[in-house]
Amino acid sequence: MKGLIYREFYLSRKPILLMLVTYVLFVMMLSLVIISTYAGNLADDPEVGDMRAYLNSEMYLYAGLIGIIGAVYGHNDIIEKDYKSRWQLYSYTIPVNEKKIAASKFIVRGILLLSGFVLAVLADVIFSAAAKEPLSFGHFKNILILLFGYGAVCFFDIPMMLKLKTQMKNAAVGLAIVTPLMAGFIYGSYRFVKFCSAEAKRLYPGMDSDAAIKEVAMPYIHKWRDALVWITPVAAVVAIVLLYFMTVKELKRRRY
Repeated sequence: MKGLIYREFYLSRKPILLMLVTYVLFVMMLSLVIISTYAGNLADDPEVGDMRAYLNSEMYLYAGLIGIIGAVYGHNDIIEKDYKSRWQLYSYTIPVNEKKIAASKFIVRGILLLSGFVLAVLADVIFSAAAKEPLSFGHFKNILILLFGYGAVCFFDIPMMLKLKTQMKNAAVGLAIVTPLMAGFIYGSYRFVKFCSAEAKRLYPGMDSDAAIKEVAMPYIHKWRDALVWITPVAAVVAIVLLYFMTVKELKRRRY
């Protein structure tokens, strides 16, 4: 199985390298912009404080997405190429059972996701240092939710790619699943903002509307985030176990 793991890492090297270059450029550029808000051309901007707070509070998530999504993208590409090159068919002739083949794919994907997680945390550390702000434990919680939430989706891709064989078909199925969920999320967000706006007018009539809405919304957001920090790891572990057995079952079908 070590050879299978090494093979998948080796074939993923180019997409991972491209992701690392993109990640480094993004983090360097944003760090320079943050530093410029107090030691450069942006220091004279009257809204520089809000700009620096926004960059430090939001950009680590984008860096995390580059790391986590970028690290895994190339692995899906390997599964499609294995089908087209008939490697998957050849793999049935080697003295390794389907459980080990599935395990090798799950191990590689797990390592790639953890690598993306480390890059996300590193970006947060760099941005906090550039902004001269202390590290936020809330940011770490958000990265954990991103890791386990997106991670479950990434592991779902393995049996689906084996079944559908191409990223285009897999993306179409994923879009069909995600679209109604996103529609529900957007509608729920709209209702939540509307609720917060009404509560803000009632509780803070003399405060700026945006600040008042934030004052009402943040306790709910923090409560939901704290709940997700506990829920997403458990849900991800259960999902990964089920998806592993789905992958083994799909490999045993040998539909080639």
